[in-house]
Amino acid sequence: MTNMAQSPFKLDAPSFYIGLAIALVLHLVLISFPIAFWIDMNLFKAWSLDLVQQGLTNFYSYSNCDYPPAYLYVLWLIGKIYQFFDPTLSHRDGLLLMAMIKLPPILADIGSAWLIAQILKPHTTVDRAYQVALIYAFNPLMLFVSAIWGQVDGVMIFLMLGAFYLIQQNYLMRAGLLIAVMVIMKPQGLFIAPFLLFSQWFRQVWWKWVAIAFGGLTLIWLMILPFYGVKKYGLATPFVLLYQRLESTANYYDFASVNAFNIWGWANWERDYTQFLGISYKVIGLAFLGILLMWLGIFLYQQRYFAAQAIAVATLLIGFFMLPTRMHERYMLYGLAFLAIALAIFPIVQWLYWGFTLTGAVNVGYVYLRYNHEALFNTIPEMFFQGLIYTMSALNIFLFLVLLCHTFRSQLPSKQLAL
Repeated sequence: MTNMAQSPFKLDAPSFYIGLAIALVLHLVLISFPIAFWIDMNLFKAWSLDLVQQGLTNFYSYSNCDYPPAYLYVLWLIGKIYQFFDPTLSHRDGLLLMAMIKLPPILADIGSAWLIAQILKPHTTVDRAYQVALIYAFNPLMLFVSAIWGQVDGVMIFLMLGAFYLIQQNYLMRAGLLIAVMVIMKPQGLFIAPFLLFSQWFRQVWWKWVAIAFGGLTLIWLMILPFYGVKKYGLATPFVLLYQRLESTANYYDFASVNAFNIWGWANWERDYTQFLGISYKVIGLAFLGILLMWLGIFLYQQRYFAAQAIAVATLLIGFFMLPTRMHERYMLYGLAFLAIALAIFPIVQWLYWGFTLTGAVNVGYVYLRYNHEALFNTIPEMFFQGLIYTMSALNIFLFLVLLCHTFRSQLPSKQLAL
């Protein structure tokens, strides 16, 4: 593999944007095929059209949707646009609706690559920033999840990168508001919130944190109000009903692992209240996560520069996938974009980036085969899949430990600090 620091290829701005355009075309070519992860795609289709037919206020009482409200605005808009082509909303199985649902994460993938370049420009050469951004734009795992599977994780990654960029620019209030939007898009938006706190608590006056908390809660209330109203519990209704929905969703997936190849991969689909030495898997996972958070808080306090922040946020997001129970197979994706940022500063991190891309692809492919091609899946001996889960989980643990070791380095070499 070519070392990023010694790459013979030089990229200028026109070449970079041509590369992004090619990546976009590749995504669009892939969505022209009638393939998707049908469980998720059929739900997105139903929610999109139900939002148009039932309206926001009646949606949750009519639908089985387990998503918080934020992304439902996007699905509602898709449904309204689709209604121009299908006024009766009776043709749900066509390619057009599926392509429209896949479009936001595809655009987010391209936007994420652009953001990676903008984040890196002040800290490395422009050429290397463009190279790393294009490496992410053509990442096969992200291509598969957005353009073939049809999931929306790419949108969450784009928002996380946006929050990271705003933090680097010292726009803390805007970053806090963006994280609030992420939380009510999918609860995984909370994954990046500790980074905002750990990287900034010693830099900001107390009233800024009060303003961020108040502004975030106000924005959440305003965004969920059209779905819940204020009749049941007065002004607290949106918060109470949102909490109940999130709690119900979390309890529905009360398993050690939901097809995630992490430290709980060996206990896939086992209830996380199962005990080991008298302690439940859930508590053990949260304890590991708590230790990681405490260490990253110390690390970010001691190492107050960009390279440390890049490594820390990548470790944080991968750690959220690796350590707690109830994780799904795709949650590892959130760390890939930040590993891409880190590899521009630490060339050795490219092995972790491609290693997690490989294990993530196997993990996602396993789930895609299991649920999308059940007949084929059942022809393969169960022992093969058990071996696959154990092997990939062990490899992920090894990769995570190597990544974690980077946070124990007291300082970077002087050449890298100068970037």
